[in-house]
Amino acid sequence: MPIKNKIFYNKMSSEKLGWDPSWFGADEFADDLIDKIMEFQTKYSLDVDGLCGPMTFRRAFTEREAVVGLIQDKLEESADNKKYIVCNSKMVEIAWDKVVNTTNKDNLALPTDCYKTVTNHDRQPTMIVTHYDVCLSAASCKRVLEKKGISSHFAIDNDGTIYQMVDTQNIGWHAGNRKVNEAAIGVDISNAVYTKYQNYYRKKGFGNRPLLENVKVHGTKVKECLGFYPIQIEAYKVLVETLCKHYDIPLAMPMATDGTVLRAEHAETKKGKFKGIVNHFHVTRGKWDTANLDWDQVLKDLRETKD
Repeated sequence: MPIKNKIFYNKMSSEKLGWDPSWFGADEFADDLIDKIMEFQTKYSLDVDGLCGPMTFRRAFTEREAVVGLIQDKLEESADNKKYIVCNSKMVEIAWDKVVNTTNKDNLALPTDCYKTVTNHDRQPTMIVTHYDVCLSAASCKRVLEKKGISSHFAIDNDGTIYQMVDTQNIGWHAGNRKVNEAAIGVDISNAVYTKYQNYYRKKGFGNRPLLENVKVHGTKVKECLGFYPIQIEAYKVLVETLCKHYDIPLAMPMATDGTVLRAEHAETKKGKFKGIVNHFHVTRGKWDTANLDWDQVLKDLRETKD
């Protein structure tokens, strides 16, 4: 069968069966994928034709399912499997009691079509992009992301629970910028932002959120908005500290000429070249999340913890 016909076959098979080239360690439907499938078929004594037909798909699906099962077994063997995040299928300890990672029960893991799976190398993120989710909870954030076909790696709920939605090995679609997504880990902090939702939070037992009147970003002042619960900020700092330590990401942020954290677009961030912690508003002038957080204090706290 001609190469172009094999490529077409694999595309059709992918749409029908629900797999993608990353299952075989390839990036796209091209010659390389055919070679990777043939290597896989040789390993499992299948017909070596470079086509992901029903038998090859079944074997690939079973192999992936087995890997996830082994991870789950290892997590359950640990003393407290809620004190770990998952980075490239490995458990990374985090000093926070309320953590639900992608393999725990009642998780908020996103489906694979919401992010890019990376299997052919160990990903080394150099940036953490922080967002507010404009949702009432981490669970609603997950539902919105899934409907939109996008993703963030983590969501921090109203009570400070850290939910991991995507293994940090994979590329999340959260920044609206390919270079940034490829370099970054996305973190959403749950906050509906608009003051009209204050009554909802109070009725649900979370208490009032801080009301902020003087938030400035991109050289302008935004309308009165809701801030974050202290427990969310503490959870965020622990998560960021853990990720920065694991991936050797600097505890740095884009800075203004007056020595404070920059509250505007940042050229190096937009290019995916900045190494450190950024906000969505650093990526594009069209966003202002998370300007409703005291970033100078957060950065100071993170550096003092490290020292």
